[in-house]
Amino acid sequence: MYFSLFFIVIIGYLVVERVRHERRLKRIRIRIHVNGTRGKSSVTRLIAASLRRSGIRTLAKTTGSEPQLILPDGTRETVRRRGPANILEQLGVIRRADKLGVNAIVVECMALDPVLQFVSETKLILSTIGVITNVRPDHFEVMGDTLDNVAEALSKSIPQNGTLVTADVHYFPLFTSLASAIHSHAILADAGATCIPEALQDHLVFRENVAIAQQVCSLVGLDPAVVNSCLADECSAMEKCVVSNRFIGGKTIHFINAFAANDIDSTRIIQEWASTRMHCPKPWVALFNNRDDRPLRMRSFAGFLGNASSYDYVAIIGEGLGLVSRYFRRSLHGETLLPLGGTAPELLITELLKHVPDPELTIIGMGNEKGAGQLVSRFLRGA
Repeated sequence: MYFSLFFIVIIGYLVVERVRHERRLKRIRIRIHVNGTRGKSSVTRLIAASLRRSGIRTLAKTTGSEPQLILPDGTRETVRRRGPANILEQLGVIRRADKLGVNAIVVECMALDPVLQFVSETKLILSTIGVITNVRPDHFEVMGDTLDNVAEALSKSIPQNGTLVTADVHYFPLFTSLASAIHSHAILADAGATCIPEALQDHLVFRENVAIAQQVCSLVGLDPAVVNSCLADECSAMEKCVVSNRFIGGKTIHFINAFAANDIDSTRIIQEWASTRMHCPKPWVALFNNRDDRPLRMRSFAGFLGNASSYDYVAIIGEGLGLVSRYFRRSLHGETLLPLGGTAPELLITELLKHVPDPELTIIGMGNEKGAGQLVSRFLRGA
Protein backbone atom coordinates (compact mmCIF):
# COMPACT_ATOMS: atom_id res chain seq x y z
CA MET A 1 0.00 0.00 0.00
CA TYR A 2 2.73 2.48 0.98
CA PHE A 3 4.71 1.60 -2.14
CA SER A 4 1.66 2.22 -4.33
CA LEU A 5 1.04 5.57 -2.65
CA PHE A 6 4.69 6.55 -3.09
CA PHE A 7 4.55 5.54 -6.76
CA ILE A 8 1.40 7.62 -7.33
CA VAL A 9 3.01 10.66 -5.67
CA ILE A 10 6.13 10.36 -7.88
CA ILE A 11 4.06 10.02 -11.05
CA GLY A 12 1.95 12.99 -10.03
CA TYR A 13 5.03 15.10 -9.39
CA LEU A 14 6.50 14.23 -12.80
CA VAL A 15 3.24 15.10 -14.56
CA VAL A 16 3.05 18.46 -12.79
CA GLU A 17 6.71 19.21 -13.62
CA ARG A 18 6.13 18.38 -17.27
CA VAL A 19 3.16 20.73 -17.45
CA ARG A 20 5.21 23.49 -15.79
CA HIS A 21 8.10 22.90 -18.16
CA GLU A 22 5.87 23.14 -21.23
CA ARG A 23 4.34 26.37 -19.93
CA ARG A 24 7.81 27.84 -19.42
CA LEU A 25 8.77 26.90 -22.97
CA LYS A 26 5.66 28.56 -24.41
CA ARG A 27 6.61 31.82 -22.70
CA ILE A 28 9.94 31.85 -24.57
CA ARG A 29 9.12 32.94 -28.11
CA ILE A 30 12.47 32.06 -29.76
CA ARG A 31 14.03 28.68 -28.96
CA ILE A 32 17.19 27.72 -30.84
CA HIS A 33 18.80 24.29 -30.40
CA VAL A 34 22.36 24.03 -31.78
CA ASN A 35 23.72 20.61 -32.73
CA GLY A 36 26.48 19.29 -35.02
CA THR A 37 29.96 17.82 -34.89
CA ARG A 38 32.01 21.02 -34.73
CA GLY A 39 31.31 24.66 -33.98
CA LYS A 40 28.31 24.26 -31.67
CA SER A 41 29.64 26.49 -28.91
CA SER A 42 30.87 29.13 -31.35
CA VAL A 43 27.56 29.24 -33.23
CA THR A 44 25.65 29.42 -29.94
CA ARG A 45 27.71 32.42 -28.84
CA LEU A 46 27.43 34.17 -32.23
CA ILE A 47 23.65 33.85 -32.39
CA ALA A 48 23.13 34.81 -28.75
CA ALA A 49 25.36 37.87 -29.06
CA SER A 50 23.48 39.03 -32.16
CA LEU A 51 20.13 38.61 -30.43
CA ARG A 52 21.35 40.58 -27.41
CA ARG A 53 22.74 43.41 -29.50
CA SER A 54 19.44 43.55 -31.38
CA GLY A 55 17.63 44.20 -28.11
CA ILE A 56 16.19 40.71 -27.56
CA ARG A 57 16.55 39.50 -23.99
CA THR A 58 18.43 36.20 -24.39
CA LEU A 59 19.83 33.36 -22.29
CA ALA A 60 22.37 31.03 -23.90
CA LYS A 61 24.06 27.86 -22.75
CA THR A 62 27.21 26.23 -24.06
CA THR A 63 28.36 22.80 -22.96
CA GLY A 64 31.60 20.83 -23.17
CA SER A 65 34.52 20.72 -20.77
CA GLU A 66 33.43 24.01 -19.18
CA PRO A 67 29.65 24.49 -19.56
CA GLN A 68 28.49 28.07 -19.24
CA LEU A 69 25.35 30.14 -19.11
CA ILE A 70 25.53 33.44 -20.99
CA LEU A 71 23.15 35.78 -19.21
CA PRO A 72 21.03 38.53 -20.83
CA ASP A 73 23.69 41.15 -20.02
CA GLY A 74 26.41 39.06 -21.70
CA THR A 75 28.16 37.93 -18.51
CA ARG A 76 29.08 34.26 -18.22
CA GLU A 77 28.32 31.91 -15.39
CA THR A 78 29.89 28.47 -15.04
CA VAL A 79 27.41 25.60 -14.76
CA ARG A 80 28.33 23.60 -11.66
CA ARG A 81 27.90 19.85 -11.96
CA ARG A 82 27.87 17.38 -9.07
CA GLY A 83 28.32 14.40 -11.38
CA PRO A 84 28.58 13.48 -15.06
CA ALA A 85 26.79 15.61 -17.64
CA ASN A 86 23.07 14.79 -17.92
CA ILE A 87 20.55 16.14 -20.42
CA LEU A 88 18.12 16.85 -17.57
CA GLU A 89 20.41 19.80 -16.89
CA GLN A 90 18.47 21.53 -19.68
CA LEU A 91 15.37 21.58 -17.45
CA GLY A 92 17.19 23.91 -15.10
CA VAL A 93 18.24 26.11 -18.01
CA ILE A 94 14.63 26.55 -19.10
CA ARG A 95 13.60 27.24 -15.50
CA ARG A 96 16.33 29.89 -15.22
CA ALA A 97 15.32 31.42 -18.56
CA ASP A 98 11.74 31.72 -17.38
CA LYS A 99 12.77 33.39 -14.13
CA LEU A 100 14.91 35.88 -16.08
CA GLY A 101 11.98 36.68 -18.34
CA VAL A 102 13.90 36.16 -21.56
CA ASN A 103 12.40 36.24 -25.03
CA ALA A 104 14.96 33.88 -26.53
CA ILE A 105 17.15 30.93 -25.60
CA VAL A 106 20.08 29.53 -27.57
CA VAL A 107 21.03 26.11 -26.24
CA GLU A 108 23.87 23.86 -27.35
CA CYS A 109 22.85 20.21 -27.61
CA MET A 110 24.68 18.26 -24.92
CA ALA A 111 23.69 14.73 -26.02
CA LEU A 112 25.68 12.34 -28.23
CA ASP A 113 23.49 9.25 -28.08
CA PRO A 114 20.84 9.46 -30.86
CA VAL A 115 18.00 8.58 -28.46
CA LEU A 116 19.07 11.28 -26.02
CA GLN A 117 19.36 13.80 -28.85
CA PHE A 118 15.76 13.02 -29.77
CA VAL A 119 14.63 13.37 -26.15
CA SER A 120 16.55 16.64 -25.78
CA GLU A 121 14.71 18.15 -28.72
CA THR A 122 11.21 16.69 -28.40
CA LYS A 123 10.85 16.79 -24.61
CA LEU A 124 13.25 19.42 -23.27
CA ILE A 125 13.83 22.21 -25.82
CA LEU A 126 11.06 22.00 -28.47
CA SER A 127 13.01 24.43 -30.61
CA THR A 128 11.51 26.83 -33.12
CA ILE A 129 14.82 26.81 -35.02
CA GLY A 130 17.23 23.89 -35.05
CA VAL A 131 20.85 24.01 -36.17
CA ILE A 132 23.12 21.22 -37.38
CA THR A 133 26.46 22.91 -37.99
CA ASN A 134 28.16 20.08 -39.90
CA VAL A 135 28.78 16.32 -40.06
CA ARG A 136 32.42 15.36 -39.48
CA PRO A 137 34.30 12.19 -38.47
CA ASP A 138 34.00 12.08 -34.69
CA HIS A 139 32.10 10.40 -31.84
CA PHE A 140 31.97 7.12 -33.76
CA GLU A 141 31.90 5.28 -30.41
CA VAL A 142 28.39 6.63 -29.75
CA MET A 143 26.86 7.70 -33.06
CA GLY A 144 28.00 4.85 -35.32
CA ASP A 145 31.09 3.99 -37.32
CA THR A 146 30.35 5.96 -40.52
CA LEU A 147 29.59 9.57 -41.43
CA ASP A 148 26.13 8.47 -42.59
CA ASN A 149 25.49 7.12 -39.08
CA VAL A 150 26.66 10.41 -37.56
CA ALA A 151 24.34 12.37 -39.85
CA GLU A 152 21.39 10.14 -38.90
CA ALA A 153 22.18 10.63 -35.21
CA LEU A 154 22.41 14.41 -35.51
CA SER A 155 19.13 14.50 -37.42
CA LYS A 156 17.31 13.43 -34.26
CA SER A 157 17.45 17.05 -33.09
CA ILE A 158 15.58 18.44 -36.11
CA PRO A 159 12.58 20.36 -34.71
CA GLN A 160 9.02 19.32 -35.50
CA ASN A 161 6.94 22.01 -37.23
CA GLY A 162 9.97 24.27 -37.29
CA THR A 163 13.04 25.21 -39.30
CA LEU A 164 16.44 23.58 -39.57
CA VAL A 165 19.56 25.53 -40.58
CA THR A 166 22.68 23.62 -41.60
CA ALA A 167 25.95 24.40 -43.35
CA ASP A 168 26.58 20.81 -44.40
CA VAL A 169 26.17 20.75 -48.17
CA HIS A 170 26.72 17.00 -48.51
CA TYR A 171 24.01 15.97 -46.04
CA PHE A 172 21.59 18.80 -46.83
CA PRO A 173 19.39 16.53 -49.04
CA LEU A 174 19.10 13.99 -46.21
CA PHE A 175 18.25 16.67 -43.65
CA THR A 176 15.71 18.21 -46.05
CA SER A 177 13.94 14.87 -46.46
CA LEU A 178 13.91 14.10 -42.74
CA ALA A 179 12.73 17.62 -41.87
CA SER A 180 9.88 17.40 -44.38
CA ALA A 181 8.70 14.15 -42.77
CA ILE A 182 8.05 15.99 -39.49
CA HIS A 183 6.50 19.10 -41.12
CA SER A 184 9.67 21.22 -40.97
CA HIS A 185 11.84 22.70 -43.68
CA ALA A 186 15.61 22.86 -44.00
CA ILE A 187 17.70 25.84 -45.11
CA LEU A 188 21.29 25.59 -46.33
CA ALA A 189 23.62 28.26 -44.98
CA ASP A 190 26.15 27.84 -47.78
CA ALA A 191 29.40 29.40 -46.57
CA GLY A 192 30.74 29.43 -50.12
CA ALA A 193 27.76 31.28 -51.56
CA THR A 194 26.95 33.49 -48.58
CA CYS A 195 27.90 37.13 -48.98
CA ILE A 196 30.40 37.81 -46.21
CA PRO A 197 30.57 41.54 -45.38
CA GLU A 198 33.95 43.28 -45.56
CA ALA A 199 34.11 43.54 -41.77
CA LEU A 200 34.03 39.75 -41.59
CA GLN A 201 36.40 38.91 -44.45
CA ASP A 202 39.36 38.35 -42.12
CA HIS A 203 37.48 35.75 -40.09
CA LEU A 204 37.36 32.97 -42.67
CA VAL A 205 38.19 30.21 -40.18
CA PHE A 206 34.69 30.79 -38.82
CA ARG A 207 33.05 31.33 -42.23
CA GLU A 208 30.72 28.33 -41.86
CA ASN A 209 29.68 29.45 -38.38
CA VAL A 210 29.14 33.01 -39.57
CA ALA A 211 26.91 31.83 -42.43
CA ILE A 212 24.75 29.83 -39.99
CA ALA A 213 24.46 32.73 -37.55
CA GLN A 214 23.50 35.10 -40.36
CA GLN A 215 20.81 32.73 -41.60
CA VAL A 216 19.32 32.15 -38.15
CA CYS A 217 19.27 35.86 -37.39
CA SER A 218 17.60 36.52 -40.75
CA LEU A 219 14.86 34.02 -39.83
CA VAL A 220 14.31 35.86 -36.56
CA GLY A 221 14.08 39.15 -38.46
CA LEU A 222 17.15 40.96 -37.11
CA ASP A 223 18.77 43.94 -38.82
CA PRO A 224 21.64 42.54 -40.98
CA ALA A 225 23.85 45.56 -40.27
CA VAL A 226 23.57 45.07 -36.50
CA VAL A 227 24.14 41.31 -36.86
CA ASN A 228 27.24 41.68 -39.04
CA SER A 229 28.78 44.24 -36.73
CA CYS A 230 28.21 41.94 -33.78
CA LEU A 231 29.56 38.88 -35.62
CA ALA A 232 32.77 40.72 -36.53
CA ASP A 233 33.38 41.63 -32.88
CA GLU A 234 32.60 38.13 -31.62
CA CYS A 235 34.75 36.37 -34.24
CA SER A 236 37.68 38.63 -33.46
CA ALA A 237 37.41 37.76 -29.77
CA MET A 238 37.18 34.03 -30.53
CA GLU A 239 40.21 34.07 -32.79
CA LYS A 240 42.37 35.53 -30.04
CA CYS A 241 41.89 32.15 -28.35
CA VAL A 242 43.18 30.34 -31.46
CA VAL A 243 46.52 32.05 -32.18
CA SER A 244 48.95 33.45 -29.63
CA ASN A 245 52.66 33.92 -28.86
CA ARG A 246 54.61 33.48 -25.63
CA PHE A 247 58.23 33.78 -24.59
CA ILE A 248 59.08 30.91 -22.22
CA GLY A 249 62.44 29.61 -21.08
CA GLY A 250 64.31 31.81 -23.51
CA LYS A 251 62.29 30.55 -26.47
CA THR A 252 59.50 32.07 -28.54
CA ILE A 253 56.47 29.79 -28.81
CA HIS A 254 53.89 30.35 -31.53
CA PHE A 255 50.73 28.51 -30.46
CA ILE A 256 47.82 27.36 -32.61
CA ASN A 257 45.02 26.20 -30.34
CA ALA A 258 43.03 23.47 -32.10
CA PHE A 259 42.43 21.36 -28.99
CA ALA A 260 38.67 21.88 -29.22
CA ALA A 261 38.50 20.93 -32.91
CA ASN A 262 38.50 17.19 -32.02
CA ASP A 263 38.52 15.85 -35.59
CA ILE A 264 41.29 15.88 -38.19
CA ASP A 265 39.37 17.88 -40.81
CA SER A 266 38.67 20.76 -38.43
CA THR A 267 42.23 20.63 -37.09
CA ARG A 268 43.62 20.94 -40.61
CA ILE A 269 41.33 23.88 -41.40
CA ILE A 270 42.35 25.78 -38.26
CA GLN A 271 46.03 25.06 -38.83
CA GLU A 272 45.94 26.25 -42.44
CA TRP A 273 44.03 29.40 -41.49
CA ALA A 274 46.35 30.22 -38.59
CA SER A 275 49.50 29.69 -40.66
CA THR A 276 48.32 32.45 -43.02
CA ARG A 277 47.62 34.82 -40.13
CA MET A 278 50.76 34.49 -38.04
CA HIS A 279 54.44 33.65 -38.33
CA CYS A 280 54.66 29.87 -37.85
CA PRO A 281 58.36 28.97 -37.96
CA LYS A 282 59.79 25.47 -37.94
CA PRO A 283 60.08 23.20 -36.10
CA TRP A 284 56.41 22.30 -35.80
CA VAL A 285 55.26 20.35 -32.75
CA ALA A 286 51.96 18.46 -32.84
CA LEU A 287 50.78 18.44 -29.21
CA PHE A 288 48.13 15.70 -28.92
CA ASN A 289 46.01 15.53 -25.76
CA ASN A 290 44.46 12.08 -25.26
CA ARG A 291 41.23 10.98 -23.58
CA ASP A 292 40.77 7.33 -22.62
CA ASP A 293 37.10 7.44 -23.61
CA ARG A 294 37.87 8.54 -27.18
CA PRO A 295 39.94 5.63 -28.59
CA LEU A 296 38.67 6.01 -32.16
CA ARG A 297 39.62 9.68 -32.11
CA MET A 298 43.12 8.71 -30.98
CA ARG A 299 43.45 6.24 -33.87
CA SER A 300 42.22 8.86 -36.32
CA PHE A 301 44.84 11.35 -35.20
CA ALA A 302 47.56 8.70 -35.27
CA GLY A 303 46.80 8.08 -38.92
CA PHE A 304 46.61 11.81 -39.63
CA LEU A 305 49.99 12.51 -38.02
CA GLY A 306 51.55 9.49 -39.68
CA ASN A 307 50.54 10.77 -43.12
CA ALA A 308 51.40 14.42 -42.47
CA SER A 309 54.84 15.72 -43.38
CA SER A 310 54.69 19.12 -41.70
CA TYR A 311 55.49 18.07 -38.12
CA ASP A 312 58.99 17.63 -36.70
CA TYR A 313 57.87 16.45 -33.26
CA VAL A 314 54.77 14.73 -31.93
CA ALA A 315 54.22 15.28 -28.20
CA ILE A 316 51.58 13.40 -26.22
CA ILE A 317 49.86 14.55 -23.04
CA GLY A 318 46.74 13.45 -21.18
CA GLU A 319 45.50 9.98 -20.33
CA GLY A 320 46.86 6.54 -21.24
CA LEU A 321 50.27 7.71 -22.42
CA GLY A 322 51.73 4.20 -22.58
CA LEU A 323 49.06 2.83 -24.90
CA VAL A 324 49.00 5.98 -27.03
CA SER A 325 52.79 5.98 -27.38
CA ARG A 326 52.81 2.39 -28.62
CA TYR A 327 50.04 3.11 -31.10
CA PHE A 328 51.63 6.34 -32.38
CA ARG A 329 55.05 4.72 -32.84
CA ARG A 330 53.53 2.31 -35.35
CA SER A 331 52.11 5.22 -37.37
CA LEU A 332 54.87 7.84 -37.32
CA HIS A 333 57.64 7.99 -39.90
CA GLY A 334 60.67 9.88 -38.64
CA GLU A 335 58.99 12.37 -36.33
CA THR A 336 60.34 12.52 -32.78
CA LEU A 337 57.77 11.16 -30.32
CA LEU A 338 57.66 12.86 -26.91
CA PRO A 339 55.34 11.38 -24.23
CA LEU A 340 54.95 14.04 -21.54
CA GLY A 341 53.59 12.87 -18.18
CA GLY A 342 51.83 15.01 -15.57
CA THR A 343 49.18 17.70 -15.80
CA ALA A 344 50.88 20.92 -14.63
CA PRO A 345 51.13 22.99 -17.84
CA GLU A 346 54.35 24.78 -16.82
CA LEU A 347 56.11 21.45 -16.29
CA LEU A 348 54.72 19.93 -19.49
CA ILE A 349 55.91 22.81 -21.65
CA THR A 350 59.26 23.00 -19.85
CA GLU A 351 59.81 19.29 -20.52
CA LEU A 352 58.82 19.74 -24.16
CA LEU A 353 61.24 22.62 -24.67
CA LYS A 354 64.13 20.48 -23.37
CA HIS A 355 63.74 18.29 -26.45
CA VAL A 356 63.52 21.17 -28.94
CA PRO A 357 66.85 23.02 -29.24
CA ASP A 358 65.56 25.75 -31.55
CA PRO A 359 65.01 29.27 -30.13
CA GLU A 360 61.66 29.56 -31.93
CA LEU A 361 58.97 26.92 -32.60
CA THR A 362 55.30 26.41 -33.42
CA ILE A 363 53.04 24.24 -31.26
CA ILE A 364 49.72 23.00 -32.63
CA GLY A 365 47.41 21.73 -29.88
CA MET A 366 45.02 19.02 -31.07
CA GLY A 367 42.89 16.01 -30.15
CA ASN A 368 40.91 16.95 -27.05
CA GLU A 369 40.45 20.08 -24.98
CA LYS A 370 39.29 18.45 -21.75
CA GLY A 371 41.84 18.05 -18.98
CA ALA A 372 45.47 18.73 -19.87
CA GLY A 373 44.53 20.39 -23.17
CA GLN A 374 42.54 23.10 -21.45
CA LEU A 375 45.29 23.73 -18.90
CA VAL A 376 48.02 23.93 -21.52
CA SER A 377 46.01 26.21 -23.83
CA ARG A 378 45.33 28.63 -20.97
CA PHE A 379 49.00 28.65 -20.05
CA LEU A 380 50.24 29.24 -23.59
CA ARG A 381 47.66 31.97 -24.13
CA GLY A 382 48.62 33.62 -20.84
CA ALA A 383 45.00 33.37 -19.70
